[in-house]
Amino acid sequence: MNNHLKSLTLAAALLLSFAGCGRETPEPRPARQPERKGGGGELRVILPLEPRVLDPNSMRDEAALVVAPSVFSKLVTLDVDARLLPQLAESWTTSPDGRVYTFRLRDGVRWHDGHPFSADDVRWSLTALGREPSFATEVFQRIAAIETPDPRTVVIRLREPWSPFLSMLAWYGTYILPRHRQEARGAHGFQPGELPVGTGPFRVESWEPGRSITLAANRAYFRPGPYLDRVVYLLRSAGEGVDLLLAGQADYFGVRPPVDRLPELARSPDLAILTRPSDSRFYCGFNLRRGPLADRRVREAVNRAIDRKALLEKAFAGYGAPALGFYTPAVAWAYDAQARVPDYDPERARALLDEAGLRPGPDGVRVRWDMVAPDILPIPDMVRVLAAQLREVGVEIRPVLLPLAEWAPRLLNNHDFDLGIMGGNQGPDPENLNLRFGSRGPTQFMGYSSPELDAAVAEGSRAADLPRRAAAYFRAQRILARDLPIAPLAESVYIAVMRRQVHGTPHAEARGLVPNNDFSLVRLEP
Repeated sequence: MNNHLKSLTLAAALLLSFAGCGRETPEPRPARQPERKGGGGELRVILPLEPRVLDPNSMRDEAALVVAPSVFSKLVTLDVDARLLPQLAESWTTSPDGRVYTFRLRDGVRWHDGHPFSADDVRWSLTALGREPSFATEVFQRIAAIETPDPRTVVIRLREPWSPFLSMLAWYGTYILPRHRQEARGAHGFQPGELPVGTGPFRVESWEPGRSITLAANRAYFRPGPYLDRVVYLLRSAGEGVDLLLAGQADYFGVRPPVDRLPELARSPDLAILTRPSDSRFYCGFNLRRGPLADRRVREAVNRAIDRKALLEKAFAGYGAPALGFYTPAVAWAYDAQARVPDYDPERARALLDEAGLRPGPDGVRVRWDMVAPDILPIPDMVRVLAAQLREVGVEIRPVLLPLAEWAPRLLNNHDFDLGIMGGNQGPDPENLNLRFGSRGPTQFMGYSSPELDAAVAEGSRAADLPRRAAAYFRAQRILARDLPIAPLAESVYIAVMRRQVHGTPHAEARGLVPNNDFSLVRLEP
């Protein structure tokens, strides 16, 4: 199964960020799709975690981010291969100096409550979102001004040229919100159980806490589709979701289906399993603020104690690949395969721990550390395997498995951990290195600060051609390989299980037309 993950060359997607200067970028057109709106039945989707609120720009609510693409829209978005797609903007131009982006908005777009969408919604949303910490903090900090010369035009002026701008604007935290509803309570003023209003292909019809979230077709949607009448998210555990699929009571499972039950699912003639490369990866971050972990020898020892191939087989059923570098190989042009983790060598790990003064006690234990991780599959299995491997060199791990709502603040805000497990997408642009490892990166939880790395990533973001950008990001990865603020663990693959009647998913027939988790082109056919 190790060959499931293959590198993707995303250079073409990122070329759109700076090669389109002075010309419009047209919208791709779907091929061979029906023209009707609705009438195509109900898609039952397993969602193994429940949103706290349906805030599409939430930094720490993965479930909300799964529902958001079918309800809300951005100016521009990304398909599953990180290619830019127009959404609320039908086209855009970039000034020759790379500082000014002019977006032409679609005509006739309306919010789900019938209120007309306009450039004023865009200006208000991006301004309001910029006041709160988020995945898009870096995007908003780069913006000097937003102008709306008319209801269908938005002009964004950057403080300086920044090559990742369009890709990062299309990533997380930049959904456009209805000013007429949100202005009085702020960009993140969503309430539990609230049925929010967007411009997407479906509107939120109902939310039964602990049971389901139902979306109904937006028949005034401004793009092709939707072809379904409803999308019903069944809020069930992963195990219950598998049982429902096997019983014919669910249609689609696209968020972490349990890998240990994939063989069982594969035996069903009614189901199909889709795997695709992913830019998501897992790593273990060291709390550099705490005693021995500030010693590079200790961090190298932990890296050398991890058998990543065994970890992949035992915790991921072989789906994916061992993580041997410091960025995702899915963004092939920016990945330095020479910046590698130290080789697996438990004997050398023990020697390094001895050198650092962490000698074994009478019980063979050198040190006891808390490993803080989210309690979502397959992470608990991964923690158990890591604990067993580290025990072999005298490191005793105390697993601390927490709900997402508790795990993220403990790492990012409270810094209450020794070792912390982190995962997630690392595309669409290597600017993600700044988010995760920059001295002020919003998801940099290790207490790592390297002016040298900050300078390398900044150089990569300013460069206007791929070779110069790649050289800067290669340098950043070599700094990470030298300093070892993390232990890379595994490269993920995307796995979805669906009934064979489901067609038009973002990873199959609708690839290149819609973002992930957007069901606007899905249809049910015999």
